[in-house]
Amino acid sequence: MRLELARLRAAPGRLFRVSGQEEIPTLDWWGERLALEGPVQVKASAFYQAERVFLTLEVKGRIHRRCSRCLAELVEEFHHKDFLEVPVKEEGAFLELSPLIESGVRLAISPRPLCRPDCRGICPSCGADLNFEDHRPGCEALRRTPDPRLAKLKELL
Repeated sequence: MRLELARLRAAPGRLFRVSGQEEIPTLDWWGERLALEGPVQVKASAFYQAERVFLTLEVKGRIHRRCSRCLAELVEEFHHKDFLEVPVKEEGAFLELSPLIESGVRLAISPRPLCRPDCRGICPSCGADLNFEDHRPGCEALRRTPDPRLAKLKELL
């Protein structure tokens, strides 16, 4: 998706709108390759003034992720609206929106997705998925000793 700079320059201050879909099959996110479910829905409005394009960009879509606590697969819906100021170089007939759309998707997705709000995750000691089973026999998490820094609080109670 792109904006024609000649039209924007011909009418400074006039608002131009564009909408459509951008196909982003995969996205690299902190060493993880995420798959998007279908195209990203994009709405953009822009105007040109003083060698800059002022752009409002809205992205919506769905992306396949893994829960940050239990590693279950999930589909996360995202929606992000951003206001950008883009300096325009003299050469070039178009302003390419694809990198800005991908950036909007990155800003929209959750840094720590959850399969559900009350996800209990995986026990770091025994490896049990606490959403479906209890701690395994002999798990160290069941034998936790109180934190010595909180000993004074226990005396007060």
